[in-house]
Amino acid sequence: MKGISLALISTALFVLSGMLVRLLSATIDTFEILLFRQIVFIIVLLPAIKKNIEVLRKPKKIKLHTLRIFSAFVSLYFGFVTVSNLPFADAQALGFLQVLFVALISRTFLSERMTPSRVLTILIGFVGVMLIVQPELDNIASPFILTGAISALGAAIAVVCVRKVATTEPKITLLAYQALFVGFITLAPAIYNWKWPTWSELNLLILVGLLSSVGQWIGVTAYKFTEANIVANVQYVSILYSLVLGFFIFAEIPNDLAIIGAIVLLSSALIPLLYTHIKATATN
Repeated sequence: MKGISLALISTALFVLSGMLVRLLSATIDTFEILLFRQIVFIIVLLPAIKKNIEVLRKPKKIKLHTLRIFSAFVSLYFGFVTVSNLPFADAQALGFLQVLFVALISRTFLSERMTPSRVLTILIGFVGVMLIVQPELDNIASPFILTGAISALGAAIAVVCVRKVATTEPKITLLAYQALFVGFITLAPAIYNWKWPTWSELNLLILVGLLSSVGQWIGVTAYKFTEANIVANVQYVSILYSLVLGFFIFAEIPNDLAIIGAIVLLSSALIPLLYTHIKATATN
């Protein structure tokens, strides 16, 4: 439950960050948004980096760190491209492919159990998401469909790497390496496409960095308390956050099908917890 609670908070922060990225992408290049995100992340982490410098000099699983950094970069960049060029509902729908990818990868590389009930939970959750977002995807051959799928796969690989590394490495190692090296990868293309932001854009860029930093910190912590495919499944709830924000901020009222989807989505998360509680009570 602690891992799930942390994942819910992390997901909410990333949804807020994603909304800001959507606004900024109209005037600021994707690489520049990503670079600002990483710079803010590094600044936030500086006190912890200074305090743990000796630990950071001695990583234990270099190959996994490298794979995770590259996967995180791929996920972030292609995710920003997708949300900037597809309707928001379509981009959201493609993003949830991550849950399916995590389930497959964690079963193979983490030996996490995939019981029939968990598979059913994942599939029901995915159906709920599709009912809510109701993606049109009129042009299935669009290259941005592919960028969305690549982003989801990159995120899934990064998630599995975090789960694998988090058992032996301190949290600051996971966070600092991603912040520094993703920023380094992004630096050259960001400078090439540079546009000086206005003050309002700068404030939004900083806010994206702050929200993402806190969300990343909390999200990494979640993987210390529960399995990767469970945390990934919690991310379905981000679409509910989007519905709430859309209603209160943009006066977007969901239709009947979306409301049914929300009920289905909540059921996919609550039914397994209820079943576990009943089973534990019966055993005692």
